[in-house]
Amino acid sequence: MKIILATGIYPPEIGGHSFYVESLKKSLEKLGHEVSVVLYGNLKKFPTGVRHFLYAIKLWRAARDKDAVIGFDAFSIAVPLGLIAPFLHIPVVERIGGDFTWEQHNARTEDFIPLPQFYRYTDRWRWKEWISFRLLRFALARLDIVFSSDWQRDLWRTPYRLEPAHISVIENAIPERLLPLPPERKNFMLYGRQIPLKNVERFRNAFHRAQKRYWDIELDEGAISREELLQKLRTGYAAALPSISDITPNYIIESIICGKPFLLTKYSAYAERFADFGVIVDPMSEDDIVRGIGELVEPSTYERLSKNIALFTEVRTYDDIAKEFIALLRAQ
Repeated sequence: MKIILATGIYPPEIGGHSFYVESLKKSLEKLGHEVSVVLYGNLKKFPTGVRHFLYAIKLWRAARDKDAVIGFDAFSIAVPLGLIAPFLHIPVVERIGGDFTWEQHNARTEDFIPLPQFYRYTDRWRWKEWISFRLLRFALARLDIVFSSDWQRDLWRTPYRLEPAHISVIENAIPERLLPLPPERKNFMLYGRQIPLKNVERFRNAFHRAQKRYWDIELDEGAISREELLQKLRTGYAAALPSISDITPNYIIESIICGKPFLLTKYSAYAERFADFGVIVDPMSEDDIVRGIGELVEPSTYERLSKNIALFTEVRTYDDIAKEFIALLRAQ
């Protein structure tokens, strides 16, 4: 098959689904498919709306002689794809990995509504949320949708009026285990983007409170490369991801493959999926975060979680993911 991967970011850009798209491209090519990536490129310089329309034209031109399109991004790609999908007459799939409307609302207002509650409080939305929501609902009605978890699929099904026949779940990759090394200190690793949704300030406050009781714990922060992150996880004590919500965070997968327990927000698909490997906390409660830090410091809890992780043997490759996408495309 001749397949287009439509994405706003791609290596050497980092973040989001950049690594995912690159890895999927390699696996699809390994299976014998011809794959091309269509980026926004210079179109990013245009204002919102204009760049979406121009990208739709760019995609339409690129896809006319192709067999399928897979899009990545909940708004910047889905909306242009929704505009052109009826005219392509080929399978068009959109992978949803985040929630643009929720992210933008929280970033603008710092209202900090957890994702499972967001669509119950539309009275707190502003006009920009309503525009993005309605545009996305219009687009998704014309596409086949892939989620990374049942959790987000169930959250979106009603507000976006999604048809069950056009929804699939393709879970994220789980690489092979890396050899963990004993931690030399009790460092909690809060690596990643320093944005309000990551709940960094509340976690810092909770951590400083916890340090009054557990004097030997340390907090490591910053934005680092994936290679450096894996090395730090292998040698560190525990990962921390106290986000207001985080759907299927790769950070937790990376913590598991490095053999290290974690602290994770309860508003995540992985809070249930990997509950036996970490401590789950309410990100809206500083007291509960302090409680979670204390549990991870407790030797018996840490040892139990580490043993559970050591027994986890599941591996899911990008080759597996590529095969699932191809099966989905051929079923259209």
